[in-house]
Amino acid sequence: MNADGIQAAPYAVFTLLDLTEPALAPVRKAVCENRYEEALIELHQHFIQRGTPGWALGEEEKGQIADYVKHNCGSDLETVMKTADEVVRQTFLFRFPWDMERSRIPVTFEGEIDWGFIPDHDVEWAYMLNRHRYWQALGQAFALTGDEKYAAALCRQLEDWIDRNPVPERPVNDNLTWRTIEAGLRCANWIKALRYVKDSPLLTPLLLAKVLISLHEHAHYLASSFTSWKKISNWGVLETCGLYHVAMFIPEFTLADDWKRLCEQRLKETARIQIMADGIHWEQSPTYHHEVLACYLDCIYAARINGIELDDDFRRTVHQMANASLYWAKPNHRQPLLGDSDDSDICSLLTYAAWLFQDSILRFGGHQQMDYDNAWLFGVEGVRNYDRLRAVLPANLSYPFAHSGHYVMRTGWKPRDLYLYFHCGPLGGGHGHADLLHFDLHAYGRDLLTDLGRYNYSDHTPLRKALKESASHNTTIVDGIGFTEIVSTWDFGRIAKPSGCRWISKPGYDYVEGGHDGYLHLDDPVYPLRRIIFIKPYYWLLVDSFTCKESHTFTQQFHFAPGEVELDADSLIGRTLNGREANLCIIPVDREGLEGSINEGVISREYNLIEPNQYAVYSRTGKGTISIMQVLYPQRPGETACPVVEKVPVFRHTGEQVDDAQATACKIVMPGTDEEHTLVISHKVPSGHFDSYIVEGVQIFGGVVLITGTKCKKEVDVII
Repeated sequence: MNADGIQAAPYAVFTLLDLTEPALAPVRKAVCENRYEEALIELHQHFIQRGTPGWALGEEEKGQIADYVKHNCGSDLETVMKTADEVVRQTFLFRFPWDMERSRIPVTFEGEIDWGFIPDHDVEWAYMLNRHRYWQALGQAFALTGDEKYAAALCRQLEDWIDRNPVPERPVNDNLTWRTIEAGLRCANWIKALRYVKDSPLLTPLLLAKVLISLHEHAHYLASSFTSWKKISNWGVLETCGLYHVAMFIPEFTLADDWKRLCEQRLKETARIQIMADGIHWEQSPTYHHEVLACYLDCIYAARINGIELDDDFRRTVHQMANASLYWAKPNHRQPLLGDSDDSDICSLLTYAAWLFQDSILRFGGHQQMDYDNAWLFGVEGVRNYDRLRAVLPANLSYPFAHSGHYVMRTGWKPRDLYLYFHCGPLGGGHGHADLLHFDLHAYGRDLLTDLGRYNYSDHTPLRKALKESASHNTTIVDGIGFTEIVSTWDFGRIAKPSGCRWISKPGYDYVEGGHDGYLHLDDPVYPLRRIIFIKPYYWLLVDSFTCKESHTFTQQFHFAPGEVELDADSLIGRTLNGREANLCIIPVDREGLEGSINEGVISREYNLIEPNQYAVYSRTGKGTISIMQVLYPQRPGETACPVVEKVPVFRHTGEQVDDAQATACKIVMPGTDEEHTLVISHKVPSGHFDSYIVEGVQIFGGVVLITGTKCKKEVDVII
């Protein structure tokens, strides 16, 4: 063979490597002597034997991790083995917890795999197919069992994909197999999968060379595809993570150091631009916040095990993201369904971050013992280290994310504690929903009020668009018009902006308020304001008010988690019927002119999954300043009693009764006690001595006032 033969595939791999490296001396010698096939064998031996951290996985270590996951991670192990067996048969079902777009119906290819297949108009299925996360399952199944069928399937499918999907000449986003985000995710998944099968004879020298050439093509593709849009998009992070995996785990590439420096710059820039000052990703979707967090954690870990510490500011930002996730999560450790998000458990990510940062508070939010994926990642010593890390209770309970507009109220950190999450922040781009002033409510171990999820990303079904509309969230609507205009899956017309957020947290109560400008475009502009007062540890008072000149119809929506709901025709009390589980009572303060109904709907807690649910609608028509007030009272399992709620009059200190447009008040008597709470809400800011009111015999002055105690003894708290 002549010297020009090095340019021919697969020998072109030698032109991509720094053959001056001492470890590659046998490869270099064979190449110089035109013994290219022997050079491939030498290169193969190098990759089998090299001790690159995160790549090397010895037999003893492999056996210890296998024993650990078999004894401690049964459910995850079952999922991995089931997936691996399916993929061997060329059956694909995307079911892993952090699969961004899960599927419900398996697809089997009898002959060649159609890498561009689109079932049921859902192009996201093709994208998932080409991310190759399931190859990690094949690799782990091989490590767990030693059965070569798993390595054979991985190697066969990997080679088939490379042969039939050549890299485009330039980065494109209209190619099912080579969108840049898939290229980035694929790099990380290939490298994570290959570490398990590197010792298998089925990963031949020829196949290894093809894989290295393809990964180099991926890296060049990703390095040249970065734009200003990528700096602000989660795409830029996922792509950079893939490129960083190539640079860190294949340092033999001549360009590896250049790619490392490029990635480190991009990681720093994306974190600075995309992560808001309170640690929340700007796209306003917990799923994508956590996808970005996972990539950042992977990069910090890859750098650290190779003796590199990434930029201090970058690492602090990632640490802050993990802390934000901890405070954002519900008592069941699951993320809210805000925006394009699924009902995902975040314990594994907090476990990862706790181990990486040696953070005892994050350890509290993680798994009690290291989970399946992290055990494979960190190894036996990582499992032991995690066991030694002490869990410490977070310092705060209720928590404001003022920059991104998220507010969390909670009574504690136990699974059965009370939790309410309120959103009054910016839309967040394509993954955002019309969810201003939305809230979730979780209590005594159960979701009670919730977002409805995303269903899928396909415009072929009207449900996708419907789930993004204002009416699909626990918020308010004027005249049946959504405050943000949803055009399609990714496009918006008029976009409402948040305004007037205020947050107060005290030992006995939490208070949040917010509004938006979504109805200022009407011929008769309407300004909505939502106020939520948490009387700890019992219930919430929800106060929605609307200011306008002409008559409008104002509507509240309450979307329940799956289960039965009833509405009492006389009292208009809405009540869940969850048997021995927790329940919620929605108790109107003033029934005059109020209409209520229970309706059938759907909820999507996972991508491509729909379940039936019910929702309550309350509405009132009027002009001027109109308000609707509800007591939201969660009941413990087995509890049947509700507070007694009544509207009470408000008088000026001079004796005249105050109009409802000026101020309203309600008295709540807790069940089984003589404890009373009276809440006074001023709809117009008190501005003079004439706005000093008398309620239940107590003179007050303030915007929101809480009067507590019994008939004989009362205390007054001015909330605002």
